[in-house]
Amino acid sequence: MVSYLITSIHIKFIAMENSNSKSILRTFITNPLNSFVLLFVRNPINLLYAGLALVFCLFSYQNTFSKKPSEVGFFSGQIEFGQSTSHRLETKNISAQLKNEMGEKVLTLNATADGSLESIYIKIYNLKGAGTYFIPGDGQIENIGNLIKNLDQYKDKNNFYEATLPNKDGIQNGVGRVNITKLTETEIEGDLILIGNNPKGEQALLESAKFKISL
Repeated sequence: MVSYLITSIHIKFIAMENSNSKSILRTFITNPLNSFVLLFVRNPINLLYAGLALVFCLFSYQNTFSKKPSEVGFFSGQIEFGQSTSHRLETKNISAQLKNEMGEKVLTLNATADGSLESIYIKIYNLKGAGTYFIPGDGQIENIGNLIKNLDQYKDKNNFYEATLPNKDGIQNGVGRVNITKLTETEIEGDLILIGNNPKGEQALLESAKFKISL
């Protein structure tokens, strides 16, 4: 009888132990964080996938800070054509190109006002880097500086004011100066003054001009 009672108590103790174990396991599984851990314990390959995902996220996060957004350039200056009133020309419709021509570095700058289509065209030969360049200059190839009253009227020669043309009195007074203050692989920055004449001898003037353009 005593043996029977001991056996019954032992069976109940095991049952209670199993019940407690199941309760603990159930509690462990129902916890979201524990379930996440159990996922890796049951299938170790998930740990590899998680590691790859973490590396990808860290790489993407680093790139968001290492890549600087491209800055928007500008061109701004005071301009007048013939007897017209001097006015401000400001535009972001600009471009700059640096390439090799005949074994020399050549810089080309363009800026066009959105409304009036007034435009500036500059071409500097034998560019050596940051510094001051004159138009037409004294190089073997003359630098180019044109002020265009309206880009749409390209068939009208009197619409183009060039630094190489004389004024009404036949005086060669066209001149320009491009001062490049910053030149990198991706950006150019500086200031500009330009005087040009059209075939009639009428004069155009650009002064106090500043620019910052992506290459």
